Amino acid sequence: MNRKITVLPLLLLLVFNYGKTEAKELVKDLNINGSLSLNWRMVGPREPGFEHQIQNEVFLADTYFGFNGKISEKFPFLLEFQIPTAARGQVSLYRFSTELIYKENFKLELGKFLIPFGHYNELYSADKFLTVTRPLLYASPDSLDLALRLNSPRPPFSSGYTDIGAKASYYPQTNHFWIPSELTAFIVNGLGENGNRLRTFQNTNNLLVKGPPITGVNLDFGHQNNNLADNNNNKAPGGRIVFSLGDLKIPLPFEETKIELNGVRLGASALYGRYDLEEGIAGQDYRIWGTDFIFQYKDFSFSGEYVYSETDFRMAQANTIGNVDFNQSTDNLPSRMEINKGYYLQSTFPISRNPPIGEKAIGILAFNKLERLGPTLLFSNNPNPADQLPIAAFSSSMGHLKTSIYKYTGGANLQITENFMMKAEYSHWQIKVPKVFNAKQTDINQTAISWVFSF
Repeated sequence: MNRKITVLPLLLLLVFNYGKTEAKELVKDLNINGSLSLNWRMVGPREPGFEHQIQNEVFLADTYFGFNGKISEKFPFLLEFQIPTAARGQVSLYRFSTELIYKENFKLELGKFLIPFGHYNELYSADKFLTVTRPLLYASPDSLDLALRLNSPRPPFSSGYTDIGAKASYYPQTNHFWIPSELTAFIVNGLGENGNRLRTFQNTNNLLVKGPPITGVNLDFGHQNNNLADNNNNKAPGGRIVFSLGDLKIPLPFEETKIELNGVRLGASALYGRYDLEEGIAGQDYRIWGTDFIFQYKDFSFSGEYVYSETDFRMAQANTIGNVDFNQSTDNLPSRMEINKGYYLQSTFPISRNPPIGEKAIGILAFNKLERLGPTLLFSNNPNPADQLPIAAFSSSMGHLKTSIYKYTGGANLQITENFMMKAEYSHWQIKVPKVFNAKQTDINQTAISWVFSF
């Protein structure tokens, strides 16, 4: 439920720029909203080998707050902040954008906005999806949605990817299924490197840009480098097309928690960009394609997505005995490409329409598969002098591997009130990767409960 607020500094600014009457009308239309998720989890086995021992862990995740309003009927704006779990309470700007609306079927959005790719990227906050964890394709660092090992598949990008740029959308007014209900094109700064080597505005503290580290260059999974400027000179174009019927034809993000809808939706998305700071001919590019579908009938639904991605990346080269020369130049690290692809299937069904507590109880069953096809990586036998830990490097044999992760999920969602829900889930990750230091990689299981508050 949204609540109207009065923000004194904003009001003073508006009075100065627009006058008392216009400022009062704008402030009156401001709506505050947000959500947070309090989670408990138990991860097994008790000594998995490569994960930290996690027993009876309680943590706060997926915390968002912000407000929206209108400067005029044609210029709505949105301001939203995030408190990532790993940032230890540090607040970061998540979205800040304004829209130009023309005749209700054309929208131009400018600023930092949610990238329209697939279905689950729209469901970035815990009050928008029914399970505790997300599908492997959109695993978030804020929760244990994923268990990663050396050579294991990696999601193309995590849920809730926002970026800075422009987005244009057209919504044809028709009831025919073969005519798209949404056509969107956008251009943004694009995904960045895992090492935050940002080329930004001239500053005396940022005159020299360090070269790539010996550990190599790869994508910033989780978008933890939440910058407000270019990562390089290249821009990343993308687009989305959606066909839909019934209630799902509404041009809004379809939240899983809105379960009393009827309809079908089919979408396709694409995104391309260059993410490294050095932009030569052999720059590090990524290419991502995806398709998604939803069938909804009241409390019953069946949905799924398929995503295929190609990512170039650079890394140190190990010799025949597995050692890495840490004195070698990082200017010409070897570059290879890996393919990460996969899909998920999910069904929901009613458990009770009149539970003893709350308004409705929904059951969820899901299956995930994620694959990686790429060069063989190994941990160096000699540690990095900087941190005394081994690093991942290309094998001297230059062999290729096909690895996979399977995830099985069963859960329940209890809608207690409009602003409070409770989730329970059991997930099992079956990890099929080579041995690491001659140790077989253990499968992971997790039991989790989540209390989600929204306003």
